[in-house]
Formats: sequence, C-alpha cells, structure tokens
Amino acid sequence: MKYSRSIVSLALLASLGIGMAHAQSEGGSDSGGAPAFSEISKDGKSIKRSDVPKDNEALKQLRAHFPEADANHDGKVDKGEYDAYINKNSQPQQQR
Repeated sequence: MKYSRSIVSLALLASLGIGMAHAQSEGGSDSGGAPAFSEISKDGKSIKRSDVPKDNEALKQLRAHFPEADANHDGKVDKGEYDAYINKNSQPQQQR
C-alpha cells in the first residue's frame, strides 16, 4: 500500500510537469500568447490592421500601434514585421 501511494504521487507529478511543458510550447512564452502569423494572415504573406482580431488581449497593442509594427510603411505587416513587433513587446522592459 505504501508503494502504491508513491507511484500515484509520482504519476501525478509527471503529468503536471508534462502539462506545464505543453502549455509553454503552445502559448509560447516569447510570443506573449499572441497567435501565430499564419492564424491571422488571410493570404499567408501579410496582414492589414482590419485582419487583427479585436478580442485577442495579446494583440491589442498591435492594433493600437499598427503603424509602428509596419516598418516599411506599406500599410501591411508581413511575417518578419509581425514577429519583430510581437517579440519586442513580449520582452520585459529593462530599467535604467
């Protein structure tokens, strides 16, 4: 009986660890929970401001600062611009 409790405890800890690892890989700690570019882009090449979902908390800053994300000022954000903006905003600000 003593060993069965240990086995159950170890199995529970292992399942919790696997769940946490899976959640980190899904959400992406460096993306701040933002969806992948391919989930937003209709043509797979770029997104317009109107393509950015309004109900996604992780993308509110992108909607508000879309011209800042559009580095080449063509009115669209390509995958490189999207990744750069999302990664820039998900990194903690350094205090000086």
